[in-house]
This record gives sequence, structure tokens and C-alpha cells, in this order.
Amino acid sequence: MILKLIPNTHPILHEKMKPCSEDLDRREMSRILKENMIHYEGVGLSANQIGISERVFVMILHMETGEIITCFNPRIIKKYKDCGWFEEGCLSYPDEIINVNRPNRIVVKYEDEDKKEHKIKLEGFAARVFQHEFDHLEGIDFTQR
Repeated sequence: MILKLIPNTHPILHEKMKPCSEDLDRREMSRILKENMIHYEGVGLSANQIGISERVFVMILHMETGEIITCFNPRIIKKYKDCGWFEEGCLSYPDEIINVNRPNRIVVKYEDEDKKEHKIKLEGFAARVFQHEFDHLEGIDFTQR
């Protein structure tokens, strides 16, 4: 089921998403997000970008393998001091590419489809994508960075 991308002026993109609903069908949500991210040729997609008020996003974890993870109720628990500027784009701002300064390494926690919690260290591209999508769930878009 392909959903329309929400215009970047829509209020849902500028509000902090609450924790996932208890009755959320996580497998179905994961499937919808992956399908839409691939359809729109993104490297990540948050639920609110397609009009769904849930605290979840998908992202490509490893570009080499194409591994995709779904992050329910994600948190950043540590940001390392080393930062870097890098060009970022966003499906919600299709014609904009801007330089954004972000930490190069982070430690994160998130739940998977089975509500199992994961704690992982991300570096480089994966760290940047996680932070970009996490910002969406916080109501922050990359033009504010």
C-alpha cells in the first residue's frame, strides 16, 4: 500500500510523536514503511512522513547489504563529540540538499517488531540516517539543523 508523502507544511511533521500505540500491528507497520521507503527511493522513512502518527521509522542500516531495520520508539542514548558536515536530502523536501552537521557516532536503543529492545552503536552514514529520521519523530526537519 503506497501512501502519499505528506507536504512539509503539514502539522504532523512539526509535532513530537508519542510512543507507539499498544495495539499497533508492528509487522504491518514495518511492511508499509519499507514498501513506501523503497517506492520513494529513500534511505529512511518515518511514519509521520506518510501521515501516520506513530513513533517509528525504517532505515537502510548497511548500504552494501541493503539491510533495512524498523525502529519502534527509538532513542539516542549517547552522542560522541566528533561531528561532521555532510549533504542531506529528505523525501519531505524533494528539491533541497543542504549541509548538516551531526555527530559521526551515536549509541541508540529501539524496539523491533516483537517489542524486543536493541542497543547498537552506529557510525558514519547509518548514524546520520538514524539521526535524520529520529528528528522527524521529534518534529524537527533537517532545514532546522
